[in-house]
Amino acid sequence: MIVVFGGTGKVGRQIVHQLRNDGHPVRVVTRDPSSARVAGDVEVVAGDLHDRPTLVRAVTGARAIVCTAQGGGGKGANGPQGIEGAGIPNLIRVAQDTAIEHFVYFSTASARADSPVEFFRLKFEVERTLRTSGLPFSILRPTHLMDTWVEMLTESITKKGKAMVLGSGANPVSWVAGADVARVAATLAVRPGEGWSADLGGPESLTLTEVNELIAASLRTRIKGENKMPLGMLRTMSTLTKPFNQVLARQMQMGAVLDTQPQVVDSSAVWARYGQPLSLSAWLERNRPAVTENV
Repeated sequence: MIVVFGGTGKVGRQIVHQLRNDGHPVRVVTRDPSSARVAGDVEVVAGDLHDRPTLVRAVTGARAIVCTAQGGGGKGANGPQGIEGAGIPNLIRVAQDTAIEHFVYFSTASARADSPVEFFRLKFEVERTLRTSGLPFSILRPTHLMDTWVEMLTESITKKGKAMVLGSGANPVSWVAGADVARVAATLAVRPGEGWSADLGGPESLTLTEVNELIAASLRTRIKGENKMPLGMLRTMSTLTKPFNQVLARQMQMGAVLDTQPQVVDSSAVWARYGQPLSLSAWLERNRPAVTENV
């Protein structure tokens, strides 16, 4: 049995789908099982990262855990301090006590001890906790997901006719498809943990401006202008909004990091082992109907 935490999210759903298609029993853990939309042969159980008894029940009988849960878009107990700071370390302790054979954790290529973004610092601390836990583990560190960014950028183009640009829009990024990351996770989850970790970036490096242009071409439309947030604005607004909107402040802070820190990784060795990843153009071709329906 493979237990997936975060199995109702963008990447989590794809991991569950991959495992199920490969014939492996899957259990999805969520706070509200009634809202989970999964295939009928996928087990769904209630579990909360802050509630140890529910975690113990959720992982009973499991061989491996895949954890994609993250607090980047939440606040309080569901924010970084609650999820990365407390919830996932709690899950790691439960995994130790229940002799889990493999813990597959989703971090981020931006996880650094000295990151200006608390979320990324806490991701790094979870990695450190897992590495010293004694558990067999794998750590996946994806860059920025096409699945998330294309949906957001498409909405700006289709509804406003403008390209969303954070900072200069000129910093190259190794955008990666959720399906490719999910394929790696699903493959690893059914194997013994080897203490392996890797950054996962796509096959090309594109600036935010180039991504907007490719999206517009895919939609067969033209960009009429830019909805631009200069770097200074991102930093100032992040500081001003933090007291009353932590999520928005964090997003702006992440936008500043996207524009100022290196975002290109070489994952060729990973893809040589797990199959070639999608380019953004190929991803857009495959997902265009779903993207336009969601905006």
